[in-house]
Amino acid sequence: MEFYIWVFLAFIPCVYSSIPVKNDNCTYLFDMERNSIKVTCSKNVTVTIRGKGNTKLLTGNDLAMRYWFEANQNAHNNKTIRSGNFNTKALNKLKGANRILRKTKKILGKRLVALNVTSGDLEEGDVKLKNDVEILQRYPPGSIFAHQSIVAAILNQYKYLQMAMLTQNNEMKQVVKSMTSLVSATQKSIRSVMTMGEELQEQLVLLNTALVRCNMTIVNKQKDYCPRRLTAIYPSTDRVVKVGITVGAIMKDPVPAGLYWVTYDFSDINQLVGYRTLEDFELDLSPERRKLPFFCEGTGHTVYKNQFFCQKMMTNKIVRYNLMESRWLGELELPGAGAHGAFPYQSDRFSDIDFATDEYGLWVVYASSASNGNIMISKIDEDNFTISETWTTLIPKRTVGNTFMICGVLYATESYTKSPTFIKYVYNTQTGGNKELQSTEIPFSNTIRNEFVSNYMLDYNPLDRKLYTWNHGRIEIYSTMSATTD
Repeated sequence: MEFYIWVFLAFIPCVYSSIPVKNDNCTYLFDMERNSIKVTCSKNVTVTIRGKGNTKLLTGNDLAMRYWFEANQNAHNNKTIRSGNFNTKALNKLKGANRILRKTKKILGKRLVALNVTSGDLEEGDVKLKNDVEILQRYPPGSIFAHQSIVAAILNQYKYLQMAMLTQNNEMKQVVKSMTSLVSATQKSIRSVMTMGEELQEQLVLLNTALVRCNMTIVNKQKDYCPRRLTAIYPSTDRVVKVGITVGAIMKDPVPAGLYWVTYDFSDINQLVGYRTLEDFELDLSPERRKLPFFCEGTGHTVYKNQFFCQKMMTNKIVRYNLMESRWLGELELPGAGAHGAFPYQSDRFSDIDFATDEYGLWVVYASSASNGNIMISKIDEDNFTISETWTTLIPKRTVGNTFMICGVLYATESYTKSPTFIKYVYNTQTGGNKELQSTEIPFSNTIRNEFVSNYMLDYNPLDRKLYTWNHGRIEIYSTMSATTD
């Protein structure tokens, strides 16, 4: 599969974003701090990055490609905006206005202190004037000395109050001046914020344009790995992790850098726990927990493109849940599908509905009365959460141990408790062909350490092409071999 990514994107503002944008088999992480885009693609995807003039900048198809490239900052109306600023001029104005506000605040503080002092002086002068009047009232009426004393006291207090009033008036002028500066600075701040808001809105439009342009155009969609046929299953070199809980499910997102997600038991499930590595899982280090707003049952859940899919408890509905946003995204009914032990695998454990992921995407395996209990396969459009197409096989679901999908082909095991077991039935959704196999064609040890066998969960991961099992309280991983179809 080859994709083309055009690099001459609009400027992306300097705000860090950790929310990846996904498209088919690739994930884009926009790092606004570095003004760059990280492209991570799964296996068998060829990515070609082209610049202006259709110049090829980079190409590759590694197992988990991680490419960084900078977006062109001059792509919109020939505007040059420095990375790290929304609008340098507006930002500088805002900083200047903020400095004026701080300075004015200090000045106002000093003026208020001076006004308080002057108010105290006026009160003190008023008290002295009253005291002088009381003293003068003690002199005999008509006394020349009394008249002279009254005049002197009044003149003295008048001068004192005049000085205090002038001082207060001057301080009030300074306060008005400071308030004017404050209003001016506030207006500048508001204008700067408005300018930055307009600039931010414009750049959000540019970012949206960049996201749209970064939505890869599929030039020649080829499944490089498929079609393939499974030829062998053998124990992987990955560690065996002892869980201690008999029944559960382990899910690894095929999208690169996906976590290992774990659920315990087969009923009343409403919590997932995520780990970065199997070692973290074994030691219970730094788990990420998600509490679900619904209950699941069985062990056939899966995680695909940061979304969790499961069978809703005691119903024939499947549920989709966004792990990044911790948000329920809806549910979808599988018409006539058995539930709660109606059409399970051999193990029962409410294994009526089983999800699978492969190179072609998301599938769900189940059975119904209409199919006489035979396995049905439905292709799920994970973007619209609808059923794209359904196939009915010729094998009863109760007679198989478990199933998985590789390149659109269903593989069913003969037993979940026998060791060794084998792939007993194959159904190809691309051709409609099916076949029963002998025990010698694709044997499956069904256990790595020859311990007690009860494989309650079996899933294929298209990223590393391995089978993940939950085997009686142990996590076991198997490698696969395949060959091109004739």
